[in-house]
Amino acid sequence: MKILLIGNGFDLEHNLPTSYKSFLEFCKRIELIYSCVDTVTKEEYKRNNLDDWSTDDSIKNVLLHAFAERKCKRISQGNGMYELEVSTSDSLFDELHKLLYKNAWLNYFLNCPSYLGDNWIDFETEISRVIKALDSAKKYLSSHSDILNSKLKDDTIMIAILKAASTSLQTVFRSSEAVEGFASSLNKELDKLIRSLEIYISYFVNKIAISRLSPDIESLNPDCVLSFNYSNTYERVYGVGKDIKYGYIHGKADVAKNVASCNMVLGIDEYLVGESKNTELEFLPFKKYYQRIYKSTDNQYLDWVDEIKDGYDDYRREIEAAYARNNMPEKLRPRTITHNNRIYTEAPPTHCPQHTLYVFGHSLDVTDQDVLKMFICNNNVQTKIFYHRKNADDKKSLGKIIKNLIGVMGQEELIRKTGGAHKTIEFIPQTIQEQ
Repeated sequence: MKILLIGNGFDLEHNLPTSYKSFLEFCKRIELIYSCVDTVTKEEYKRNNLDDWSTDDSIKNVLLHAFAERKCKRISQGNGMYELEVSTSDSLFDELHKLLYKNAWLNYFLNCPSYLGDNWIDFETEISRVIKALDSAKKYLSSHSDILNSKLKDDTIMIAILKAASTSLQTVFRSSEAVEGFASSLNKELDKLIRSLEIYISYFVNKIAISRLSPDIESLNPDCVLSFNYSNTYERVYGVGKDIKYGYIHGKADVAKNVASCNMVLGIDEYLVGESKNTELEFLPFKKYYQRIYKSTDNQYLDWVDEIKDGYDDYRREIEAAYARNNMPEKLRPRTITHNNRIYTEAPPTHCPQHTLYVFGHSLDVTDQDVLKMFICNNNVQTKIFYHRKNADDKKSLGKIIKNLIGVMGQEELIRKTGGAHKTIEFIPQTIQEQ
């Protein structure tokens, strides 16, 4: 079985604007359609908001059309003041506006320095920082009556999210119940932002014509594709007419859904340890594993994992049975090696059912380790990891991947799997394409 595992780098390789920065810039310009005064012309909106925006022209054209066709109504507030009520001819734009208007998470991210880092992991890390800050404050509140006398009142993360949500320390931290209520409202705001992302991916990104193919991907012809993306890029570009099994582990964007039915996952890794993971559940809805279960995301990949493990287990049982009969041929006996006084079984002989995992555009960060380990940490899986590079000597991305893999499987296991005659992990530089 050949499995292709793809992350957001796969879409970026195809020049698709799927970084979280691209999404935030899109959200800003959607809101400007509704907030610009009715005297702003189509040409002014284009010149001030679209011309210097590095995204696909198809997205710009749709936004420009929506702005040109918008309907503005002045509602008098008295004393010569008025409120501008704006609608468009496209119901999806109006839905986006309702989802994004005064959204606490959108306000928070837009005010983060330079929109954080470059990857969706940075986005998730920032959500985790907010949740951890709230968790710490709630725990402090359980044994202290006044949080205003603690150092927590100066926590920049906490201050930033309170400001983004247009609330105050006194309001949110007056009781444990108030903290939980605030967390619940943040979860609803996150659901709205995720639905906005679903519309952006399915209605805009999935319609962008792909101008170039990846030579690394064209020749793979996998049996299964495990996507950590919300887009359908592989399906619509490489999978047409092919019998391929797909698994969208974080959900698949579908414009026909809504906030309640959206099954896209955007959350954080488990940060609690020990028994507290099973008892401290106030912030559970923000965690990825919970969202996967709650939203019933695609788990077909577990069947692929079972096939891999069952094949190896059958092989081991055959070996044990042969040992028991004292007739195991020498050439079939799995070799062992000793490293730091620990004994490891090397990869099995070639007659054992073998599988290949190709990884493209995924950082292999520890936030997805629960899934990654199911595939990579099998002796009968050969893992081939493509890493991005800007030129022939660029190994910056490779360095990050190696660092992340240490977090996923540990130093000794990584050393074992990347060296020797029976190594199971190989790093492959991506083909450099002209921009």
